[in-house]
Amino acid sequence: MKINPITSPDNQLLKKIRALGQRSGRQRSGLFLLEGAKLVNEAFAKDLPVRDVLVSQTFLKSGLGACQGTNITAVSVVDDKLFKEVSGTETPEGILAVGEIPRHNLNEIVSGKAPLVLLAVAIQDPGNLGTMIRTAHASGASGVVLSKGCVDPYNAKVVRAAAGALFSLPLVADLSAEEAIKSLKDKGIKVVACDPAAPDPYWGLDMTGPLAIAVGNEGQGFSEAVLALADSKTQVPMQDGCESLNAAITAAIVLFSARQQRSTELNRKSAVECG
Repeated sequence: MKINPITSPDNQLLKKIRALGQRSGRQRSGLFLLEGAKLVNEAFAKDLPVRDVLVSQTFLKSGLGACQGTNITAVSVVDDKLFKEVSGTETPEGILAVGEIPRHNLNEIVSGKAPLVLLAVAIQDPGNLGTMIRTAHASGASGVVLSKGCVDPYNAKVVRAAAGALFSLPLVADLSAEEAIKSLKDKGIKVVACDPAAPDPYWGLDMTGPLAIAVGNEGQGFSEAVLALADSKTQVPMQDGCESLNAAITAAIVLFSARQQRSTELNRKSAVECG
C-alpha cells in the first residue's frame, strides 16, 4: 500500500476535503465525504468510486484497524490534530474517504413490477433524512425521491445516519414536490401523502401496487398544492393529546406496513398457484 504523508494544512487534498463540507463544494465537484471505517468499508464493498482515503497517524499505526481486507491501495496520512481539524465529527475515528456521488434517474426507481417509493418533501433535519433513506432501504423500497428544499442527502450527517443505504438505493433529488408527484403519477405510481389531518388511517390502504409514500416537512407538512396533487391522504393515528410523529418514524411505520402487505399478498399468490 502506498503511504502519502501530508504535513501542510494547505495541502490540496485537505483543501478539497474542507470544500466538501459545504453543499456548494459537493455540487460543484460531484464528490462527498465518507467518515469512519464502517462507511469506508461499505463504499468499497458496493464498488462506489473512491478517489482518496485520508487517515490519522494513530489510525495508520493501528494497521488500518477495521479497514484491513479492503482494496485500499493508497492512503494519505496526517497527524491526529490536523485530521481532527478537517473531520466533521467531535471524536473522529481517524479515517475518511472522498467518494463520487452516485447518479440515478426516476426510471431506475420505478422500473420494477410494483415499485415502492419514498417521496421526501422539504425534509430539513439531516438525522431525519438519513434515517428515512436507511428505513426505505430496509423496507425494500425501490428508491427515494427528494424534493427541492430537502437537506442535501450527501451532507455528512445524512450520510452517517443513512448507514450505507446511499450506496445501495437509487436516489433522485432537486425536483419540486409538484414536479415529482406529476412525474410519478405519469409513470403509473399512486401517490399517498402522510398527513395528520387525513381522515383515513394507513392500515386501510391497499399498498400492494405501484406506490409512492410522501412524507412532508417536519414543521409545515405539505402545501395545499401538493396535497391536491396526491391521489390520496392517510394518517398514523395516535393517542389523544400527543404531538405529531417525527417524519422518519411516520415513514418507517407506513413503509413497513407496505412491506407487510406485499409479503402477505406474495404468499397468498404463491399458495393459490401451488393450490
